[in-house]
Amino acid sequence: MGLSLLLLGGTMANAQVRADGEPRQLLKTPMGLMAPVWSPDGSMIAATSDNYAGIYVAKADGTDLRMLSSDSGAGYNMTWSSDSRSIIGRVNIASAKGTVHEMRSYDLASGNYKAIGERRRTAAQPASLQAKGIFATMTQNPAGAAAAIPALAQFAGKTIINPALSPDGNSIAFQIPGKGMWLINADGTNLRSLGKGSHPAWMPDNATILYTIVEDNGSNFTASTLMSMNIANGASSEVIKRADFLPLTPSVAPDGSKVAFENGADAAIYVVNLKK
Repeated sequence: MGLSLLLLGGTMANAQVRADGEPRQLLKTPMGLMAPVWSPDGSMIAATSDNYAGIYVAKADGTDLRMLSSDSGAGYNMTWSSDSRSIIGRVNIASAKGTVHEMRSYDLASGNYKAIGERRRTAAQPASLQAKGIFATMTQNPAGAAAAIPALAQFAGKTIINPALSPDGNSIAFQIPGKGMWLINADGTNLRSLGKGSHPAWMPDNATILYTIVEDNGSNFTASTLMSMNIANGASSEVIKRADFLPLTPSVAPDGSKVAFENGADAAIYVVNLKK
């Protein structure tokens, strides 16, 4: 009996995440939406438009969709405040010397924003404002991070993209262009390959990521599959693979009950429930 329960527990612990039902459209606007991000408390969801123009917010059920900002570039890797009351974005501002950037915190209640720091040319992402350790390096200087982190020296000259910190802060999943997805401890140890994939998003168990495997013809996406992976053993499985869907940029709800994603086929945000 004890052995049976132990084996059952091990099977459940390693069970793969899969879709529970069909994807359903959550957000849509005439100009299209992309890159959804859940608020930490799970009550809201944000998205941006083509070329990361503006920030749109809605309740978690997709109601009360509104534009929070129309600023250029504001949606690029935007991040929520820990209290879910504001969103930080990096805005593009044209100047006589070229484009500069300004970090802005947008208050959901008032719609107003306040600038954070000075305007400057920077590749830093909003997450860098609260990041520590090598995750800070990855988000402050994506192009130079590999050269600055000893474990990533082999990738010097490559830009680190889509770094994702696990909920417990112990692991970072990220991409290297042309080299696939990778995993590293937050202290810079234990680098290992996760294989082909993009835009890793963590489940709250700190043991599973959702990501996409995308195919293209050189100019357009032709197919995409939403996948899940157990990072302990590398086992992966399909979550969504449909001819009429191009799932991109997944974002897992804080409680792990569902994942939102951009459907490249119609530029709308969809959500699907998850189960193990």
